[in-house]
Amino acid sequence: MSKIGRARTRPLLVDTAIAVLVGLPLFAWSWFVLLAGPGPAPLALAGALLTQTAMAWRRTAPLSSFGAVSAGCAAMLAGVEGLLLAPSLLTFPWSLYAVCAHGRGRAAGWGLAVAVLGSAAVGARFWLNPREAAGLPPAYVFVFLLTVGLVAWSLGLWRRAQRAYLGSLEERARRAEADREQRARQAVADERARIAREIHDVVSHSLSVVISQAQGGMYAVRADPGRAEGILATIAGAGRHALTDMRGLLGVLRAETPLEPDHRDSQPTLQELPGLLAGTRAAGLEVGFEQDGAERRLSPAAELAVYRLVQESLTNTLKHAGAGSRARVSLSWGAAELAVRVEDDGPGGTAGGAGHGLVGMRERFLAFGGTVAVGPAAGGGFLVSGRLPYPPPAGEKGGP
Repeated sequence: MSKIGRARTRPLLVDTAIAVLVGLPLFAWSWFVLLAGPGPAPLALAGALLTQTAMAWRRTAPLSSFGAVSAGCAAMLAGVEGLLLAPSLLTFPWSLYAVCAHGRGRAAGWGLAVAVLGSAAVGARFWLNPREAAGLPPAYVFVFLLTVGLVAWSLGLWRRAQRAYLGSLEERARRAEADREQRARQAVADERARIAREIHDVVSHSLSVVISQAQGGMYAVRADPGRAEGILATIAGAGRHALTDMRGLLGVLRAETPLEPDHRDSQPTLQELPGLLAGTRAAGLEVGFEQDGAERRLSPAAELAVYRLVQESLTNTLKHAGAGSRARVSLSWGAAELAVRVEDDGPGGTAGGAGHGLVGMRERFLAFGGTVAVGPAAGGGFLVSGRLPYPPPAGEKGGP
C-alpha cells in the first residue's frame, strides 16, 4: 500500500501528527503573544491549547472538533483585552474547512453560521469598545473575518464535492470490476455447457455405433466368423475416436488448466461429413447423401452446428429406427440459407427424443438465427430439419 493509501486508512494518526507538528509552534507563539498583553490571560491560553488539541479529530469527528475549536477561539478572544490576536486563532478557518469537507448532513451549514456569528460578535465588540479596536474600523474587522471564513467554507465545500466525485468514480470502478468478473464467470459457465453438449454428442454417437456393431457381431460370429474381425475393428475405431475427442474436450476442464472463455477446440467441419456417414454405414445403417446448390462458406461454428445436427439425427436413428432402416441426409444450399434434412424410414414418433441432443441442436442453430424442426416425416419415418441463414456480406450489419 502506498503512503497516500496508508494516510487515508489511518486519518486519526495522521491528523494527530500534523496537530502536534503544527500546534506546538503555534501554541508557543500564542503563549508569547498573550503574555505580552496586559495580563497572563489563563483563559486565552486554555483556549489556545483546546484548539490545537481538537484539530487531531478534524476528519474522524469533524463536527465535534469544530465545536471545540470554536469554543477555544471564543475563549482566546474573551480572555484578552484589545486587538490581541493569538496565532492559534488560525485553527478556526482550518477547522471550518475540515467540517465542510468531511462533515455530514448539516455540518457545513453549522460551520457557516458559526463563522458569520463569530465575525459579527468580534465586530460588535470593537464597535461597542472603540478603544480596544486600536483605531481600526469595526466594519473592516467584521468584513475581514467574514471573508476569511467564507474562503475556508467555500474551499471546504469544493473539497467535499471533489471527494464525492472521486467516491462515485471508485464505486463505478468497483461495479465495473464486479460486472467484468460476473461476465467472465458467465462466459466460463457457457463454455463448460458447450463442452458438455459436445461430450454428449461424441459419447452418444460413438456408443450407438459400438452397441449396434456389438449386437450385429453376436449374430455374425455364428453365421460368418470371418466378419467378426471387421466388426471388432469398427468397434475399436469408434472407441478410439470417442476417446480422442473426449480427451480433447476434457483437457480444458482440468483443475490445473484455466478455462479460457474464447477457447475453441479443433471441431469437425463439413469436410468430415463423409467420414461420419461412413462410420454410420459401418454400424449397419444404410445412409444416403445428396447435396444441391452452390456451396457457400460458413464459419467454423456454423459448420459444427450442421455436423452435430446430422450426427445427432443419425445417432437417434441407430437407437430407435430398428434393423433394416435406411436414412437420407441432404444439404440444400439456397440463396439465403442452408437447409439440412435427415430423414429415416423407421417407425417414427420417438426418434427425436426431448433430451440434451435436441436442446443442443436447437441452441446451436438459434445462435445463428436458424431453426430446427423435429417430428414424424410425411411418408413415414422420422425427420429432422434445420435452416441456417448465411451471414451477411462483409460490411453489412445485423449478422450473427
